[in-house]
Amino acid sequence: MPQPAYQTKQWYQRRVRGIKENWLSFVNMTRAKSESHGSVAQSWDTITNVLSMTLIILTALTTISTLLPIPTFVGTIIGAVATIVSAINGSLNPSVRRQQQMEAAKGFKALMLKMVRVETEREYEELWKEYNKELLGEPFLPKKFKVKDNTHFTMSPEFEMVVCAKEAEVAEMLGNLGMTDPCEDVIVSNPNCDEKCVEDAPKVDVSATIKSGISTENIEMKSI
Repeated sequence: MPQPAYQTKQWYQRRVRGIKENWLSFVNMTRAKSESHGSVAQSWDTITNVLSMTLIILTALTTISTLLPIPTFVGTIIGAVATIVSAINGSLNPSVRRQQQMEAAKGFKALMLKMVRVETEREYEELWKEYNKELLGEPFLPKKFKVKDNTHFTMSPEFEMVVCAKEAEVAEMLGNLGMTDPCEDVIVSNPNCDEKCVEDAPKVDVSATIKSGISTENIEMKSI
């Protein structure tokens, strides 16, 4: 009796390898996003300080212009410029944007640190759920601030076994029809499916009726 696919040595090896690769991808992504949002927050902080100081200076000059014996239009011009700067500050609202970017940076950094110290598989799965939620609420990130990170994902071992079994099933059907070599089809379609993986996959009997011209024949297929 063949051993179930989820109890084979290859299944455990692939599961461990997949978890390691996805763990590393998680840490790299969260670190990159934390750095990116931190850079954007610093930019908005600089804009906030510049606009605030400019507005304070212009307001002070407007007040002083009313006390000094200078032409009236000078005070009017300074007041107009102060109004424009105030409108720009209110429209951009840089302090709020800075706070949003800082919260996003802290959130991704916290996820990275949690994943670094993760101890159980359940905590690992929960952190991926938290990461997906964090992405939904992530503020806009300008393209020039994005940190390039070549992140690679791997298919989960469970789903990989399903795909392997499905491809083997189709390959056997085509092989019975004389259309292609079933072994070559499996290897080309999914190089991760080795012979041992194919042998250990669960057996499923499927009855298919294939019509060709006026002839009809029943073909019994087994997923490899």
